[in-house]
Amino acid sequence: MAQYKSRQLELFMEQITQYQTLLLDTNALIYFLDDVSGYADLLEPIFNLAEQGQIRINLSAISEAELLVKPYREGNLETVKVIKFWIEEFPNLKVIPVSREIAHKAAELRGVLGLRLPDALVLATAINTDSELIVGNDFQMLRKAAAYLPGLTLEHYLS
Repeated sequence: MAQYKSRQLELFMEQITQYQTLLLDTNALIYFLDDVSGYADLLEPIFNLAEQGQIRINLSAISEAELLVKPYREGNLETVKVIKFWIEEFPNLKVIPVSREIAHKAAELRGVLGLRLPDALVLATAINTDSELIVGNDFQMLRKAAAYLPGLTLEHYLS
């Protein structure tokens, strides 16, 4: 089983290393920060590459907001501070604010693809920042996004 996991990670990284700039969907960030078994193992090498300056990671401001919902709901202000610090200080990770241009593209994507607004904003952010790849685990969103740019579904590399 360990050999199978190693091969899946190798295949995943072969895909990732073809790109210089990627956008992580919210679920990927949650899996990494919460150290979710299997997923965190896949995502750790991405963050290692970013630390080494080999790739750039973009995040939508929507993803940052979604990350903070649970700790705010639970009144865990220490976790809020840790997440904010991590996002602000992690090398080669950039949070992209929602500009009017991104909002207009999101409206178009929502209208054309039928995406939920948060997903449309994430995809519009990826397009607007010239991200070359989206990494996440929302199969439906990534399938629809494929008309605009490639995506990797994390679950695919765990099953």
